[in-house]
Amino acid sequence: MDLKKLKQVVHTFEEDLGGGLVACDVFDREGLSIYGINSNPQACALFGRITDMMHKSLIGSGFPDMEYYTIFTKDNKMVVVVEVDENYRFGCLVDREKTTPGLIFSVGLPKLISGLREAISS
Repeated sequence: MDLKKLKQVVHTFEEDLGGGLVACDVFDREGLSIYGINSNPQACALFGRITDMMHKSLIGSGFPDMEYYTIFTKDNKMVVVVEVDENYRFGCLVDREKTTPGLIFSVGLPKLISGLREAISS
């Protein structure tokens, strides 16, 4: 893993969202954070478990596996969790009053996912 590149990719994502990123973490299958901005270890552990349950439920029901999922909260925030590869995940909390889902999905996430995969495989 190239930690320097990983940090660079995360900070580019932060810039791409134009001030809308509240917090984020790259974390492993055990829910332990590798790197984050306003890191939240409890969220890493929680979303690690939720992601495992969703993965098992999708596969067990005959659906294709997921790449990422989103949760829209009542306070105008959004949680995005990405399956980077079989060992690592990325989770973030975004303020939807400061950025738009379109910017996240069309600009931020594609660059983030490819950059994280490259950094992790290095």
